[in-house]
This record gives sequence, structure tokens and C-alpha cells, in this order.
Amino acid sequence: MAPLKITLFASLQVAVNGRSVTDFATDKARALLVYLVVERHQPHRRESLAALLWPDQPEARARQSLRQALSNLRQALGDSDESPAPFLLIDRNEVQFNPQAELWLDAAEFIALADACDHHRHRQAAECLPCLQRMEAMLTLYAGDFLAGFSFAGSELFEEWVLLKREWLHIRAIEALVHLADFYERRGEYAAAR
Repeated sequence: MAPLKITLFASLQVAVNGRSVTDFATDKARALLVYLVVERHQPHRRESLAALLWPDQPEARARQSLRQALSNLRQALGDSDESPAPFLLIDRNEVQFNPQAELWLDAAEFIALADACDHHRHRQAAECLPCLQRMEAMLTLYAGDFLAGFSFAGSELFEEWVLLKREWLHIRAIEALVHLADFYERRGEYAAAR
């Protein structure tokens, strides 16, 4: 089991080494964590993160809020620069969730399964048993919409990012459902198709 486990489908849940983490100072600290883990394949400029989550604040105040949120994340996750593989890579200009850190993320698993189906050589996904098994695994992960019920006032950019991710993941889940329903219906397994 990865030391850090984050679920984003249905509700946001964070656990480190099996211990639930709930002591985030603010919803913006949670939002920062979500954004960093989902977009972990690239570093993010501090000013971009500050503008994303604190768009109505003057730049100096937004950057101070970002520093506080990063400090809170480190404390909540038990993270530090001295860790063998810290979760957060922070320098003077950029912040990134460490791509080498041990992380299990339901949305990342879902996307990896969808990508495997997209790149698997088959005539039709609805007839490919390995892809149908991947689709069933995708739907097991998809416990509800991406960050359902998670929002906070004050950042239209973040809300738009969440909405776009939510819609894209929802479409992928519906595609998997359609393929599976078609497969089971053709086999006469109507209960499974429903």
C-alpha cells in the first residue's frame, strides 16, 4: 500500500500510512493538494498557484496565503524536505507534487485503465475481454463524480478546472458503461446489462 492514498471520486479522502488526514487548515489547502496531485507531472509557478486559489487578493497577500497553505499541507501529511521522498517539492519559484513519491490516486488509476483500453489493439472495445475487464475496474473506482460536493467560493478558475475534469471523467465512465451494457446484452445477461 502506498503511504499516501487519495480518493477524489464521490468525496475527497486523504490517508497517510492508513491514517485518515482531516486536519487541513482550510478548504483552499485541500484544493491545493488536489490540484498538485492531479497535475503532478509538471511543476507549477508559485504566482500561478496563488492566482488560481486566491484570485481576489493582492499578489503579495496571495503568495503569503500560498506559503501558509503549503506549510499546512506539509504538517498535515507529515512531510518534510528531509524525507527520503517528500510529497511536495517546493523551491523559491515552483511547487510540484513529487512524481517519485508513493501515491495511490483513484482518478489516476481510472485514467490509466482508460488509457490502456484506448491504446490496446482490438477491433471493438465492446468485444475485447481484457478491455472489458479494465472497464469493470474503472467503474469500481468510479464511486461518484470527481470531487462531488467539494467547492469553495472565491476561485472561478479552480471551479472551472474541477468542472472540466469532472465532465471528462464522467464521459469516460459513461463510455465504459455503454460498452459493458452492450457486451452483457449480446450475451443475454440482462441483469448485468442493467
